[in-house]
Amino acid sequence: MEIVGFAPERIEAIVFDVIGTLVDEETAWARSARAVAEVAGLADAGPFGARWAELLEQRMDAVVSGDAPWRAHRQLVGEAARQAVRDVADRPGVGPSANGSGDGRELLDAVAEIAGAVDREYAAWPEVAAATAALRRTRVVAGVSNGDLDSLARVANASAISWDVVLSTGAVQTFKPDPAAYRYAIDALGLDPALTLFVASHPWDLRAAAEHGFRTAYVARPGAERPSVDDRFDLEVGDLSELAERLG
Repeated sequence: MEIVGFAPERIEAIVFDVIGTLVDEETAWARSARAVAEVAGLADAGPFGARWAELLEQRMDAVVSGDAPWRAHRQLVGEAARQAVRDVADRPGVGPSANGSGDGRELLDAVAEIAGAVDREYAAWPEVAAATAALRRTRVVAGVSNGDLDSLARVANASAISWDVVLSTGAVQTFKPDPAAYRYAIDALGLDPALTLFVASHPWDLRAAAEHGFRTAYVARPGAERPSVDDRFDLEVGDLSELAERLG
């Protein structure tokens, strides 16, 4: 639900989540899962893709909780894919086991390479290039992502995403929703959170940002989590074109 009394004219800066919000995460992961399944000889990419996403989330959560040391996002993506192949390949009728032999290790290395490239292969949602360019005319625009900085640069270049700067949480060796990730954005950019709109398609990201004083805007994206009945965001929009229009 939107918060009544939000004043768009007071917003001086906009901070975007990137993966899922500015770029199509689901399509890129599905394409990568199919490529892994083909290389690994899996009959169905679906079980692998689901297990891959589950394992990546577990690894990132362990970093945030302090139960595991930080490693680059690409490394965690590759590690999760290797384990997911091992997990699903042991199911009858799914595919060959990737354990044990030298050939198995080579296969898992190939899986990790394919999977680790996914963060460079996202395509921006259709309206993002024009909308981010329009928003930059009147406000500072930034991205803050769990993705690695080199991947974020290549995605922005390929899709003409327009921002003044993009920050990777790798700079502070954590991942959102660790509070350190939001403090990093505030400190690095000298932001006043009360005058900054944090934009994401993930309600959990917006909830964490709000705890640091950011104003919040939810963008509905295909396949993304919907806000709960208890969520209160300053804006809810269907895409960035609507966001640009409502901010004026």
